[in-house]
Amino acid sequence: MAIKDDIDSIKEELNTQEQFLENIIKSERFFKKYKKIIIGALALGVIGAAGYYINGALKEKEFKAANAAYAKLILNPKDEQAKAELKQKDASLYALYEFKRALDNNDTNALKSLANEQIDPLLKDIVKSQINEPSGQILTSYKAVVRGYELMKENKIDEAKNEFKKVPLNSQLQSIVKNLEHYQGNAK
Repeated sequence: MAIKDDIDSIKEELNTQEQFLENIIKSERFFKKYKKIIIGALALGVIGAAGYYINGALKEKEFKAANAAYAKLILNPKDEQAKAELKQKDASLYALYEFKRALDNNDTNALKSLANEQIDPLLKDIVKSQINEPSGQILTSYKAVVRGYELMKENKIDEAKNEFKKVPLNSQLQSIVKNLEHYQGNAK
């Protein structure tokens, strides 16, 4: 028993420096065992952070270049180089420019060609609605509400209610539809 008591007392007498050295040795063994994984994870972290920063900087550069090309087009609509640059840098902004120009000139062919471009889906829906093609759910619902309201103003209540039925129950426009049906277009 004396040996066991001696061993216990020796264990209790270890000072903090010895415990610190023991932890360093354990850490060193852990690092040696997982050295490649730790270095790989750190390298991936650094590469990922650098990639994220570089990607953000490139997007900012593209954004500024597209805005500069758009500004040139506003000042000089015949600048073909600015048109090409804008189309390359930001197709949706180019589509907005062409959309405005087509509306001003009443050019349905330009609107039809815009509807076939690879642009933002909401913008594509707006273009399609201008040329009376089937468009997305939001604009279809909006058109149904507007047509229903026009019919209510003409006192065609039943036809207006049929238009309002085209608006889905989960649509954000449903509250407007309910108010119009309730008041039948008359605000008193």
